[in-house]
Parts: sequence; structure tokens; C-alpha cells
Amino acid sequence: MSFPTSPDAQVPHLDVNSDTGTFVYAVSQMPPGRNYIAEASRPTWPEFLKTWGKVTKQPTKYQEITLEQFIAASPDKAFGEEAGDMFAYSSSPGYDGADPTLLKAADLEKVTSHA
Repeated sequence: MSFPTSPDAQVPHLDVNSDTGTFVYAVSQMPPGRNYIAEASRPTWPEFLKTWGKVTKQPTKYQEITLEQFIAASPDKAFGEEAGDMFAYSSSPGYDGADPTLLKAADLEKVTSHA
């Protein structure tokens, strides 16, 4: 797997079927004017691939590539630019935009545990 994302960058993953309801409920209990990120876990791409390889019994490897390499490898240039920007953003400033006021899963768990 190759993306223009640092191998050390944490990338949020969400299981739509089991995580979405809890997230929506927690947000509905919070006051307006806050920013949230729905995340269940934040593995790096190498960590994600390690788990995927273990489950599928397939060899895996992660390689960080440049945005230009990602675009060139994409079958559609516009898609490569859009998806490449998204993956690059995961490294800088980070998927959460480096927003110090952003409420994350641990913050929202406090709301659902009191319900």
C-alpha cells in the first residue's frame, strides 16, 4: 500500500455499523458550537496493514510516496489529486486539522457513559 502519508501519522478509522450510533448520540447530548471527529481507532497505515495481513494471511508493506507519485499511479488524474491531498493532509496538519478544541472519541465516551 502506498499513500502520500507519513508512516507515523495516525489515521482515524470508523466501523460505521457499530460506532456511528454511539457517536451521533454523544454529539446530540453536547452543547452547540463544538467540533467533533468520529473515530474508533487511530492506527498508522503500517499498523493497519499488519492487522490486515494477519487476518488475511497476506504479506503487506507500506511505502510513503510523494503526492506526484500518487497522482501518476491513479487511473484518473482528478481522483489522484483529490485523494492524494486527503492522504497528504493526514500527515500535515493531521487528520484532525491540529485543532486543539476538537472533541474526540474519549471525550464523547464520557457523555455516553453517563446516559
